[in-house]
Amino acid sequence: MKLARLWPLSWILVIPLISLLGIWMIGTAEMYRELALRNLGDERLGGMTLHKAGDLQLRYLMQSLRRGAIRSVTLGHEEPLPRIHLFAQDADLAALDEHRPRSGQQYIPARIYQPGKDGNDGDFSRVQIRYRGDFAVHWGLFKRSYRVKTKRSDLFHGLRRFNLITPKNEVLYQNHAGYEMARLLGVMAPRSEMVNLNLNGKDRGVHLFVEQISETTLRDLDRMPGDIYSGDELYGLEVWDGIDLKLFDSAGFWNKVAVNNHYPEQHKAPLKALLDALHGRDTQRLESLVDLDAFARFNLWEQLAVSSHTDDTHNLRLYYDPGRGRFYPILWDGIPWAMYFVPADLDTWQPPDQIIASSLMGALFESPRFQDIRRRVFADFLGGTGPEALLEMLRGLNRKVGLAAETDAAILTENLNWVTPEESRQHMQLTLRVVEKNLAHMTALYGHYPVQEARVAEPIRWSGTVTVEENLYLDRPLQIAPGTRVRLGDDVSLFIRAGVSARGTEDAPITFQPADGGIFGAIVVEGQSSSGSVLEHVSISGGSGYKDDLMNYSGMLSVHDVDEFTLRFCHLSDNQRYDDQFHVVYSSVRVEDCIFERAPMDAVDLDMSQAEIRRTRFTANGNDGLDLMGTRVVADQLSFESNGDKGVSAGERSLLDLSDSSFAGNLIGIQIKDDSLVIGRRLSFAASDLNPLDAYAKNWRYGTGGSGWFCETGLAPGQAPTVDAGSRIKLGTRSCDEMPREDFQGVRRMLDAGNE
Repeated sequence: MKLARLWPLSWILVIPLISLLGIWMIGTAEMYRELALRNLGDERLGGMTLHKAGDLQLRYLMQSLRRGAIRSVTLGHEEPLPRIHLFAQDADLAALDEHRPRSGQQYIPARIYQPGKDGNDGDFSRVQIRYRGDFAVHWGLFKRSYRVKTKRSDLFHGLRRFNLITPKNEVLYQNHAGYEMARLLGVMAPRSEMVNLNLNGKDRGVHLFVEQISETTLRDLDRMPGDIYSGDELYGLEVWDGIDLKLFDSAGFWNKVAVNNHYPEQHKAPLKALLDALHGRDTQRLESLVDLDAFARFNLWEQLAVSSHTDDTHNLRLYYDPGRGRFYPILWDGIPWAMYFVPADLDTWQPPDQIIASSLMGALFESPRFQDIRRRVFADFLGGTGPEALLEMLRGLNRKVGLAAETDAAILTENLNWVTPEESRQHMQLTLRVVEKNLAHMTALYGHYPVQEARVAEPIRWSGTVTVEENLYLDRPLQIAPGTRVRLGDDVSLFIRAGVSARGTEDAPITFQPADGGIFGAIVVEGQSSSGSVLEHVSISGGSGYKDDLMNYSGMLSVHDVDEFTLRFCHLSDNQRYDDQFHVVYSSVRVEDCIFERAPMDAVDLDMSQAEIRRTRFTANGNDGLDLMGTRVVADQLSFESNGDKGVSAGERSLLDLSDSSFAGNLIGIQIKDDSLVIGRRLSFAASDLNPLDAYAKNWRYGTGGSGWFCETGLAPGQAPTVDAGSRIKLGTRSCDEMPREDFQGVRRMLDAGNE
């Protein structure tokens, strides 16, 4: 009788169940059609059985109901991860799905929400999006992975190209943790963050936000623009054709994702030299072409991550640094702590003693010098605060991402196996235990490194007249006596790699000039072994530069990767052919009481460096007196006279504190651009300066123009700063002591911190 009375209400249960059944059947049929029939059931490309499609659809429906229940309880709570909002027309999204996976590679128009600054309303920027990734977990299921491309004039957090990747493993944060660990170890890596993605207002779950490696990556890491070689092509070829080749077999298997514009785009001489050394097992040549410390740190990453995912077929990124002439690895898609190697009983697992993922790393392991550096790098990390910092980073991710997993749309592995939120959190905790055990194992193997006394090489001593008739490479310290005359032959260059002390006097200066009336090449001081070098009362004239297939030294005097280099009472003049008179890269320099004059282009060019410049003149140079890129400078009592373009050019995120200096007869006095800042105190500009102050945005990668703060500084009648919409200049004659804290003292502290 009771059942009879309830029968009329049965539709309340039957209709939802029938609806869910219909949704399940339609979703199952669609998934099977797309990933099995269309892709011929190829598991590597995402194919599946009808049974698997039905199982995944059922689990997705159950998780959707669970998410709804959780959100009704946690509504209004602070989210554990930042959220990114994408918007696209349904018709455009349908075009991505029309013939997957190929159709997903075509960009469609979309919008991305840019949050406002300081509580202001945000904006919706125009972007383009497409799918990215080879496997169906990226483009064929409930969550999708996207490549996003912005306009040059409207970057997203300083990036033009980035990815929103659906994780393809149980531990959602694996790759992000790998990038974080790389930064902890000093390994080059792209920017990344764990985020939640909304598409057209619908929550699509946890994704990895990671920049696409490009020249922007280098600039953000304070590296010189140069070639980045990408090794990924063979993996796709191997899937389709079953070929058995390795990336290091040929330079043709590598693409460039960033280019050194001092060479043609197709130029691959550094990579070919690396491959030649590798094929010939030329250990000495290999050691000269790669930064051994950087590769030791990369191997430390592999060892900590228990990962060999950067191998001879894919995921290798190699940056050739034009300022140091060496290759550096960049981490990409390393997938640390993959679950497939962990046994059911972790207590029985023995971490590997060493990991060699690529043939390049294998060749380096044959070098005793690399092995020695590797042991030191490992011991320094394991004996310091690094292990606890790594564990604390993972604990934080376990908390934040573990909470976000509760409401994730779908957690799937690369093989399309479903993972519940609880299983995901269990794997996160397992990851922590794996790292703890691996750290203990590595500490037992590498935790101690004996201190070795450095050998002091006998110096080379020059005096009188020294003639250099062919390129000379000095690997011992050079000492030059007062009054020494160094004469270099036509196109002859001097390479100093263990430091130089050239201390002339006012009455007995040291001179570098061409022999026989020609034009010599470059005087190059390079490498950390040259740190502390001093040139005092030295005159250099009549040189040019040096360039070959691997290196470009654009200054008559070129200083690369040297700390505490000093020029005092020096006179540089009349260089030829090449861009710069004095070029500095990755170095810290002090310049005092010097003269730079009659350079055909720039007199002093400082890239990615720190400098102090005092009481120095820049006169009658063809282009700029002082050119800065990514450099921090404190300077005073400088004089810029009759330079053909700019007295000072501060660009590409440079900081300059300039005081008590004068400008006369320059086309532009000070030009500030591309997120650079100049503080000027007590500066004077003559009426002959056509444009005393200029600020504008030149390079789109920096997303803004230049800024200048000037106090106790006035312009001649009729003069005025020129400023574009993305820049600003504050000019005043009031006392510098009265400048507001936010205008002066804070940025001064930034300069001081950058020069420590």
